[in-house]
Amino acid sequence: MKMNGFTLLTGLFLIVLIFGSCRPQVSCELTAVEKKAVSKEVETVVRNFLDAKTLGYQTEIGMRANTEGYVMGGDGKIKFTNYADLDQYLKKAFTGIQKYTELEILSLYPYVLCRDAAACTTLFKGKWLTASGDTVVSNGCWTAVFKKFGNEWKVVQENATHTKD
Repeated sequence: MKMNGFTLLTGLFLIVLIFGSCRPQVSCELTAVEKKAVSKEVETVVRNFLDAKTLGYQTEIGMRANTEGYVMGGDGKIKFTNYADLDQYLKKAFTGIQKYTELEILSLYPYVLCRDAAACTTLFKGKWLTASGDTVVSNGCWTAVFKKFGNEWKVVQENATHTKD
């Protein structure tokens, strides 16, 4: 039986495809100690981020991942579907903000998905001072999905809802 080159290559491709698909998938199962360590990392990132003394444009944009698939929702709507639009919005918004005067985390709930992925929901109360001197109350609930890029946790998707209290 004589085989031509095409048949041989097709057979080799199928063998590689079958064995490649049957290899074990990478597991995201973590030990309790590993989960606790990731949870603590994410909690620290969120607490450092929500600090009235340091929160500003650079902190805000620096927390987000400039990556395909970034989405921000808020108050029942999709606000941004890419990093560039968020960046433009934040630059404009922070021209009207002098500083945050208060920011308190009322509750914080990290949820570890994997070594390099986690979510966190945070309830917060805050106030900021506008460029004209007015105080604005900003209370809300923020849920963010974090992905670890190298040694940095960045938000890849998020949703925030303002609360009245």
